[in-house]
Amino acid sequence: MSTISSGWEKLEVGRRFGRRGAAAEEAPKPPVEEEHTALIHEGCEVEGSLAVENSLRVQGDFRGRIKARKTVTIDERASVTGDIQARIVIIHGAVVGDVTASREVVIQATGRLHGDVKAPAFQVERGAFLNGRTEMYRPERVVQSQTDEDLGAKSIARTHSGEPIDRPRSPDANSC
Repeated sequence: MSTISSGWEKLEVGRRFGRRGAAAEEAPKPPVEEEHTALIHEGCEVEGSLAVENSLRVQGDFRGRIKARKTVTIDERASVTGDIQARIVIIHGAVVGDVTASREVVIQATGRLHGDVKAPAFQVERGAFLNGRTEMYRPERVVQSQTDEDLGAKSIARTHSGEPIDRPRSPDANSC
């Protein structure tokens, strides 16, 4: 770790400034990179529709639609204009568009989201900005509806809890 002498006390890169003698807190570590993560580098501008088999990390600017099978991370100096769909979405930077996650959405303290959120778990850190609506649901609901479709089941109207809605039959329901 490199050090800089400031006159009164020694500053260490990567450590927070604290009172002399007090234990300084470690700087927060960046999220662990997943293997096979696609990357849009800082300074790059990309426009279009992007589908990623694994995870995606955006450090530059993206305009369009993002769909990832795993995690989408928007870095602090990055921006996305468009909808995002993934398993987990972590926002450190700016997003203008709707975000849908099958597991969770996290807006970090430096994150800004102008759009709606749909996820079973949702976390907003103190200092983050959200301008939009949120819809939280139970993950089983999505799994159940996908299972019904996979089995070729007939579509049935259901409540938010997944229970079928009983509709009253008309007197001539048996007629064609």
